[in-house]
Amino acid sequence: MSFSSVIQEAIAEHTVTVARFEESCSSTIGEMAQRCIEALEAGGKVCFCGNGGSAADAQHFAAEFVVRFVRNRKGLPSIAFSTDTSILTACANDFGYEAVFARQVEAM
Repeated sequence: MSFSSVIQEAIAEHTVTVARFEESCSSTIGEMAQRCIEALEAGGKVCFCGNGGSAADAQHFAAEFVVRFVRNRKGLPSIAFSTDTSILTACANDFGYEAVFARQVEAM
């Protein structure tokens, strides 16, 4: 299989995934956006978490909220729970990995 065909196949799979996502998740995304807006308007913050590559996505989303997304504006309070290795490893050691994000939510 050539490199070009691997890329073309990945793009085709991505296109199908995006179409399915739009069909099945658009109302959920709208609901999530509304909850974020309500939390921010009430003085809260938006928290993100993820494992592996999703941890990087969580960091990226938090950065977009705090720094800039689409246009210059006031920063929005946000945090990625997957960025503090000391908290992650201490919590995993003391309470088990399944508690690392719950413990951070509890603390906030």
